[in-house]
Amino acid sequence: MTDTREQRFRRTLQSLIAKDSVPLKTLEELLGSSESFNDLTSGSRLPSLYEATILSAFFKISPGLLLQTEEPTMGVSLRLGALDGIHDVSAAVAHATQLLTIDRLTREWGFTEPITDVSNFAASKIWHDRHAGEKTAARLRAYLGLDETDPVTDLTGFVESLGYPVEYRNLPDNVHGISIPENWGDDASWVILINCNDGWARQRFTLSHELSHVLQQDTGQVIVDRATTEDRRPERIADSFARHFLLPEDAILSAIEDHEGIDSREGMAHLVAKLVLTYGISRDATIIALLDVIAEIDRNPHFEFCKNSSVSEIMRISGNLGQWEELNSSRGFHFPSERLTQQTLNAYNDELISLQSVADVIADGDISSAVQQLSSAGWQISSSV
Repeated sequence: MTDTREQRFRRTLQSLIAKDSVPLKTLEELLGSSESFNDLTSGSRLPSLYEATILSAFFKISPGLLLQTEEPTMGVSLRLGALDGIHDVSAAVAHATQLLTIDRLTREWGFTEPITDVSNFAASKIWHDRHAGEKTAARLRAYLGLDETDPVTDLTGFVESLGYPVEYRNLPDNVHGISIPENWGDDASWVILINCNDGWARQRFTLSHELSHVLQQDTGQVIVDRATTEDRRPERIADSFARHFLLPEDAILSAIEDHEGIDSREGMAHLVAKLVLTYGISRDATIIALLDVIAEIDRNPHFEFCKNSSVSEIMRISGNLGQWEELNSSRGFHFPSERLTQQTLNAYNDELISLQSVADVIADGDISSAVQQLSSAGWQISSSV
């Protein structure tokens, strides 16, 4: 007699508990209740998506291995660490797995938005972390025909044009972004979540950082980029890539050549503001880039002022405060992936997926909110559908 999935799951879970000598109290706390713990360890039911996410992250294995399925497997974090770290991102990761499933299903039905093919693009694997990021950034710009002085204006649209849905949503305060791969054979698809509560420039730097993880094929894990993180090679490469992709050295040299000078507070603030606003990169990354390019700039007291002052103060002194505030006016707002939204609506219009799937993409699973949004856009729809 063939084992049921519930039985296979129970055996897998029990073997993991025994192998790691996990205290039962810890798992009860992880799952939220003794009832859930008893249900899962007895094999009376399979875990929910949320439960599978946190169990997989805790044991550092993929959900597919945990559930003993042939389904595509989501990479699970080797960086989440402590129990609290798993809990604070597990809801977001569970949501991302829903998006990955919907993305896969809509593509299988033929509803794929056009993409810029980067399948032949080769990221640098040089041993030096910074140089690997820098070379990959230069290669990608050349691959796409971008001049080294050209800003990447619509970064979200660009990343989505490569086939990777990007969603801006509430994430824990100490988490800037999450990139989640789903592996199916030799192929991997990705969803990227960006913290909508971060500022505009920080969001762009984070998105570029996450793009590096995709291009470097840092698969096999959920990648959680926190405000404080261990200094590991993929993170150093990603930071270098983000800085050099958004702000190449030639762009800095060109800006300096056109600049009137940095021998005053106003002049230095204007240079920093110009780089931040033109190239959409964080002030901190701009400071690091200037240190790399301008010899002994760290001895300039006006540079120290820009390094330590608030970005708003730099923008005020340089006369750019209004533009800066406008760029940050959408801070805190949830924006679903435009790419995945279009795929989902096309499939829903042909009655191939449910209204719940649409709600998962555009309204965080809330059907009534999805109906309201669709009705406002001119769709004739009922919440009872």
